[in-house]
Amino acid sequence: MFKPGDVVKILIPNVVNAGYDYRLTAPADLGNFVRVRVMRRPYIGVVWGVGDSNLPPDKIRDTDEVFPERVPVTDLQWIQKMSAWTLMTPGAVLRLIVNVPDAFSPPRTEQLYVYNNDTGVRMTDARQSVADAFASNDNDAMSASDIQNIAQVSGAVVRGMISRGVLIPVAARTCETDFSKLEYHDMGNIELNTEQAAAAREIGAAIDRGGFSAYLLDGITGSGKTQVYFDAAWRAYSRGASVLLMMPEIALTAQFMSRYEQRFGAPPVVWHSNLTAARRREIWRGVLRGQIRMVVGTRSALFLPWQNLGLIVVDEEHDTSYKQEDMGNYHARDMAVLRAKISGFPIVLASATPSAETLQNVADGKYLRLRLTSRFGGASLPKIETIDMREHRPEQYILVTDSDDTPPHTGYLSPVLCDAVRETLGAGRQSMLFINRRGFAPIVQCKKCGWVAQCPDCSVGMTYHRHIGKLLCHMCGRTAPVPERCPVCGDAVSYRGAGLEKIQEEVAVKFPTARTALVSSDTIMSRQALERLVHKMENGEIDIVIGTQILAKGHHFPNLTLVGVVDADMGLFGTDFRAAEHTFQQLFQVAGRAGRGDAPGRVLMQTYQPDHPVLQAICNGDRDAFMASDMAARRAAKMPPYGQLIALVIEANKEPTLKNFCAALAASAPSASGVRIMGPIAAQIYQVRNWYRMRFLVAGDARAMLQPLVAHWLAKVRVPANVRVKVDVNPQNFM
Repeated sequence: MFKPGDVVKILIPNVVNAGYDYRLTAPADLGNFVRVRVMRRPYIGVVWGVGDSNLPPDKIRDTDEVFPERVPVTDLQWIQKMSAWTLMTPGAVLRLIVNVPDAFSPPRTEQLYVYNNDTGVRMTDARQSVADAFASNDNDAMSASDIQNIAQVSGAVVRGMISRGVLIPVAARTCETDFSKLEYHDMGNIELNTEQAAAAREIGAAIDRGGFSAYLLDGITGSGKTQVYFDAAWRAYSRGASVLLMMPEIALTAQFMSRYEQRFGAPPVVWHSNLTAARRREIWRGVLRGQIRMVVGTRSALFLPWQNLGLIVVDEEHDTSYKQEDMGNYHARDMAVLRAKISGFPIVLASATPSAETLQNVADGKYLRLRLTSRFGGASLPKIETIDMREHRPEQYILVTDSDDTPPHTGYLSPVLCDAVRETLGAGRQSMLFINRRGFAPIVQCKKCGWVAQCPDCSVGMTYHRHIGKLLCHMCGRTAPVPERCPVCGDAVSYRGAGLEKIQEEVAVKFPTARTALVSSDTIMSRQALERLVHKMENGEIDIVIGTQILAKGHHFPNLTLVGVVDADMGLFGTDFRAAEHTFQQLFQVAGRAGRGDAPGRVLMQTYQPDHPVLQAICNGDRDAFMASDMAARRAAKMPPYGQLIALVIEANKEPTLKNFCAALAASAPSASGVRIMGPIAAQIYQVRNWYRMRFLVAGDARAMLQPLVAHWLAKVRVPANVRVKVDVNPQNFM
């Protein structure tokens, strides 16, 4: 315990510090939150240790305030370890935790608004986004800034809705939700099968024992993994511990929330990206005070100020969305394992398609695998087949609006898949057509001179989106009008390739009576929009759903019996060494949507490579053999998990500055046994939002300590103000 007048090191939540010295104005211990000022700017920091700057006493400032709340000492150790691993500064890691700026201030009094859906005002897409924003926050009153941020609309839209009476001003809220009475109970309404019960007993025994342990809950799609980790969550919660159930954003569905409430008797406290500032503050403070002891959340929920955390579950642990690449680069799954190990409690990683890294940890004896091999409730696995597109060419089609001299349009659905869709429609069942490509056409090109529509700010082509009537850059979001003629030679432009919208066009011609729906990040702008679609699927209001990976996981449609993968070859031949693994995971998860009810399911994958090992493994249900083969290739190449990689992405707003800095960095590159430094080379996407990008790649074997080497290397070179250096340990994205 430190006394008033002691000089202590305070860690500040920003990217440039490892702690500054301050003089305490009240007693404090390690981890206590304090309010201090840096360059007259207020911060909430934490007591990090004994002051060591050796500054004269008159140069050391006093703390403004010391709060009774604190983070556990083990969390300080976790921050330090995470900093050393990711090469983020400790302050940058703390910023992930202290991410609610006014957490220790009284609730702000802002003008709030409620949504009035009884006005008869025409609902544009923007207005619907506002309605969805309110629905995602339980129709609580919101400030104008929260409405704009969550709905992602302009201030003009909000002001217009206020003037039309759609948004009604109410008294400002200054009170806080009282979570002290929030309690959960095991409702006893779930009976686990033999496999589930055995897995639940194993995890439950670890919770009772205490200490660190890691489990892979390896269950096929539909095997009931959720109910197993619900059982573990209740075991930890009933012992007084806090529990985090972490999952990808797209898996936070109404179906999951309903299952949670049925099991525990009350809805979950949910932490995700679309919360209002007031709600984020309430939940953050509730967790800090120990009033909230169970949270369902995305990767950022890992950084809530947990008290007595006793269990973490990482659902869909293989999902790439756990890798953060904006506010520092880290993998939330790996940092969750690190947190559990330091604090000494169990962690459960759940997946039907575990990552290579997790499988290797199982093989090394670091994790224990618990298998679920049958679908819950007796449902059978779907039959999975390939369609050889070399033999079954798609039929062309003609639109009603085409003139007599318009050539037929190129089709993308084979006769075999079309026949299967017709059969499914005839049986009163539902079909899903999967293609992980947004828009109508990914390439807009002049066939005469070769001109291609490209984003002027990024090194990528622009995609034609017919529903908005514009070209769209998928990197920066820039839009542009669709050219009537080629801007170079004046000839007509053509639209090449197929996206969701083009598949919908073909479906409308070939199945004119079918009710269809598009599902992508362009058409589903909010969780509520997705829930409306899910509700329609459950009620049988949709016959054919055409979707991207948004529908690949987390959904249970009992009447969906056919899944058609339009382009199974997409992603098989990428430059990323994880391409095969990620393609397998995606297609396996998509296939798992079929046949989850009483009727058997069928999966058809259109491909020009029917003998490819990924597709053969999916058809044969032989995931383990495929992963063993893929990992053997990685072992030979010393790629993760048998080696380590650190990417350095260098960005500058001027090309000469970028090249000069990269040359200086290359000249100072260290040399170490067993370590290779490759680059600099132009990044695969060289220009993004008018910033130019180059990459270095540092490679070493599994035991190489690359982080100290890279840290020492970067410390030798001064980084100009208009240059950004991003360090990515074991990168998932090689763009």
